[in-house]
Amino acid sequence: MIREENLLENARTQGEYLAMLLRERLTGPNALAAPFTFDIRGGGAFWAVEFDFEGPEAAKVDFKNEAFAMRVQARSLENGLIVMGMTNGANIESTKGNHIIFAPAYNITGEEVERIVDIFVTSTESVLRECFTS
Repeated sequence: MIREENLLENARTQGEYLAMLLRERLTGPNALAAPFTFDIRGGGAFWAVEFDFEGPEAAKVDFKNEAFAMRVQARSLENGLIVMGMTNGANIESTKGNHIIFAPAYNITGEEVERIVDIFVTSTESVLRECFTS
């Protein structure tokens, strides 16, 4: 089934498409999340977005002691997308980090990838807008 349906190649192709769209929408010149998007990495059908709130732009947001990744995970779920939010683990002391993990099905289509990115970016921007201090 995996070989017959070319699922591994599809996962690679759609995974690269997912990464490209995430980069465009999260780090582009007009992206609200650009100052906070640290890295987009992965391969195949397993990708992660890491957000960083240590830079000078971080003074503009206040999450009121709630982890950003967990807020985005909850908002994404409300909007119909299952992603995995993870906090900490980005530094050697395991005290920093906000990651969102994507693991779409191997048979995902390009349209479904586009929908995932739309929901995720909308959810991320919604959380950011709620947390801007000025």
